[in-house]
Amino acid sequence: MQPPVLLAATGDRDVAAALTATGRIDRIVAYHSSFYRQRGLPSVAGLLPWGNANEQTLAMLPGVLDGAGVTPVLATVCANDAIVPPAAMLGQLADAGVRGVVNAPTVGLLTGPVREALEAEQLGMSCEIELIASARGMGLEGWAYVFDPDWAAAALGAGATGLILHLGITGHPGPTGRPPAEVVAAVAAVVAAHLGEAPLLVHGGDLGSPTAAADLLAAIDPTARWVVRGFFGASAFERHAGSGLAAVVADWSRCFTHPIDQEHA
Repeated sequence: MQPPVLLAATGDRDVAAALTATGRIDRIVAYHSSFYRQRGLPSVAGLLPWGNANEQTLAMLPGVLDGAGVTPVLATVCANDAIVPPAAMLGQLADAGVRGVVNAPTVGLLTGPVREALEAEQLGMSCEIELIASARGMGLEGWAYVFDPDWAAAALGAGATGLILHLGITGHPGPTGRPPAEVVAAVAAVVAAHLGEAPLLVHGGDLGSPTAAADLLAAIDPTARWVVRGFFGASAFERHAGSGLAAVVADWSRCFTHPIDQEHA
């Protein structure tokens, strides 16, 4: 059987400890928007100018590291931040014992004139690809949010440890406007063609439950399905932090446990 890869977000020490206790989480992510979800606010708040995302991540990091114990910790980094620059933040994260980074908040969730303006000012996708490359150059892992085949190819070219296909803010449509199964298949083709070991995970959009994830996997070609190695859960796990977390994590793990067929063995 091909083991699933599960990442889980939190900003809380006790939740990090509970995630580690399940024995199924590969990386715990100190995620800036967890600050808002813990206060009953929606994930989209992480895209609003209510606070500095990098400062929020640094503030929650000691508790997450303490609670995570033996589970490696990743940290979100806003790649275009001129106030808390990524270069300085990467050094702080490395000194703190963080295993790697995730490019969040990400401009990939933005469309239209705002996204166009960010790209024109060199504050867009290229910053996030550079973050991944810089992290890898420092010996850190770089788990890259990607949104389409071009973004996936750029992240792989930067040496990404793994790709997280972002299908949109959980419970909402994705930014590409294309059916999720179509997006997954297109990105999976890029990953399959890449001569490397970077796993492809999925995240967000309609994937609010293991059942929804199973439906998505069933809707794509078996070859593409095999490429999808796991799931990154933020609100999908955080809302179960009070009780039943172990069972929920187990359900997600089973969803992404694929038999390896002879062609891929």
